[in-house]
Amino acid sequence: MAKRAGDTRFKAALACVAISLLSPLVVFIAAAGVKTGAWDRGFAFDVLTLKAAWSLAWVGAAAAVLAIVLAFGAWKRVGLFALLAVIAAGLTIGQFLRHDAGIKANLSSPDVSTNPADPPVFSRQIMAVRPAGDAALMARWAQQGSRCPAAVSVPTQVAPGVAGYALKEAGFEVAGLGVGRADGSHHSFWFGFTHDAVVRIRPGRTDVRVTARDDRDDGGEACRLAARIVEVLQTSL
Repeated sequence: MAKRAGDTRFKAALACVAISLLSPLVVFIAAAGVKTGAWDRGFAFDVLTLKAAWSLAWVGAAAAVLAIVLAFGAWKRVGLFALLAVIAAGLTIGQFLRHDAGIKANLSSPDVSTNPADPPVFSRQIMAVRPAGDAALMARWAQQGSRCPAAVSVPTQVAPGVAGYALKEAGFEVAGLGVGRADGSHHSFWFGFTHDAVVRIRPGRTDVRVTARDDRDDGGEACRLAARIVEVLQTSL
């Protein structure tokens, strides 16, 4: 009888671990679907991740609590599974809360420029792949205002090669180098959200602009990318 009860507790704890892993599994499937073309980024991120996986994260947290209860009196046999469930659920909930906090705390828009009064203009090559209605979208973002203290102009004229190097170091694919400019695009690893960047080079001043392609709050990613480009430009002087 005791052995049967122990087996039942063991299987229940194992099930708790599996339930705690459901949420990250859904996120992985969502991202994999984007990469394989099974569905678009909006469905993968807004529906599968922010709704389905977020709900499953709390289910996983409840399963982790149950695993702890099951471990009482049977730590040697069930303790490891309880620990795994707690770690999986904790990391998952933590990532979702971190994302939510980043969105709420974000004061920068998805369109960041080191010269808001005269922002650099993207090349025709970049504009050709940006979505329809892009100009109106960027105008709306500009009206919202943006705080990105690290996005500051570089007070010198850098070479186009240096500008291209800064884009690469910030994780961008360089789309073109020319007289007085460099352009590139950055694709996020999981869902492929894209930011475009342009480095405009003028005598005595180099400006940077980073703009998201998607009509959504990017959690300050445009600001972080612009700051990284500026940092590399400054260290390259």
